[in-house]
This record gives sequence, structure tokens and C-alpha cells, in this order.
Amino acid sequence: MIEKQKYTIIAIALLILISIFAYYIIIRNDKREIAVDLSDINSMNIGSEMPRILYADKETAVMQGTFGVIVFNIEGSIITNRISYEDLKKYDVSMLNAAVSKDGSIIYIGNDDMNGGFSLTHKYNIRTGTIKRLKQKPDNLITPIVIESPGDNDEYDKYFDLRYLISNTIVELDDSFVYIQAKSDWSMKSLQLVICQYSDGSSEVYDIFG
Repeated sequence: MIEKQKYTIIAIALLILISIFAYYIIIRNDKREIAVDLSDINSMNIGSEMPRILYADKETAVMQGTFGVIVFNIEGSIITNRISYEDLKKYDVSMLNAAVSKDGSIIYIGNDDMNGGFSLTHKYNIRTGTIKRLKQKPDNLITPIVIESPGDNDEYDKYFDLRYLISNTIVELDDSFVYIQAKSDWSMKSLQLVICQYSDGSSEVYDIFG
């Protein structure tokens, strides 16, 4: 009888340990605290065009550039997801075009035909990090605002530090807007996310690649 109780206690203890471990793994994966390979960023230049912001809210930003597509957690100042061009090869995507759902949960990817048209063929779930083929055309996309070129923009130049390279796409929040800037040496490492308040022009600046 005592022996049986001993084995029961051991079994219960093991179940508790397994439950704690499973909970830890689930929480970590749900928060996407997974290492993202950024080993190529230090040697990467921005390219011929500034990266563009695809989506932003007060917690998350999604942007596209020569790095592919990245998801940036604003509060933690950390990149939580990346779809690189190397990743995209298996999906026959070489001239990347991407868009994001209005709720910020799905990134849609496809090819740009370089003539103003594009097709979205796959969807990437930001929470799970999985890519699946699209079965139908999405209709819930956010559309970033394309502004006049910084430096020749009467409406927005008052907010920008024109010593930096400024992207010509922004995303508006309730009382602010989000954009991307980089140093004039065109280094990818210098890329920054900026949240600018319309009321007084004050800004919060975040180093995207640390």
C-alpha cells in the first residue's frame, strides 16, 4: 500500500512538471520569443529604395525591404518574425510584394510584376510563423499612405529630420503616424522606426535592428 502511494505521488509530481514545461513552451511560442536570424543585416545595404512600412499599431509594426518582411515588437524593441528572400524561394516569390490584414495578424505575400500590378499567392500567420497558399483573394487589407517625397513635402517635412533618409510611406494611428528613417550611409543597421505626434511633432524613435 505504501509502495503504491509512493508511485502515485511520483506520477503526480511528473504530471505537474510536464504541465509547467508545456505551459512555458506555449507561452513562449505565443509571444513569438523565438530567435530570428539577422546575421546578414550588418553587411546589408538598404538598396535603391527605402524600406516601406506595411502596418502599424501601438504594439507592432510590419515592414518590407531588401531584408524581406519583418515584424517589429515596438514595446520590446525586438524583431519577432522575419520572412527573408531565402525563405521565399520555395514559394516562387522573387519580386516580393506584401500586404497585411487590418487586424495585423496575417501577412500576404506574392510577386510584383513591376508594371504596377501584383498577385498575392500565400499568407503568413504572424502568431504561428506558418505560410500557406491562398485559396481566395483577401479583401481585408490595410493600405499604407504614400506621401510626397520627403524634402519636397509641404505637409510632412515639418515633422521629419531631413538629415535622415525618410521612407515615403506612413501609417496613421489615432493621434500620430509611423514611418521609417535611416542614416544617409544607406546602412540597413541604421534603420529606425519613428512614431510622431501630430499635435506637437514630438517623436519616439526605435532602432529596428538593435
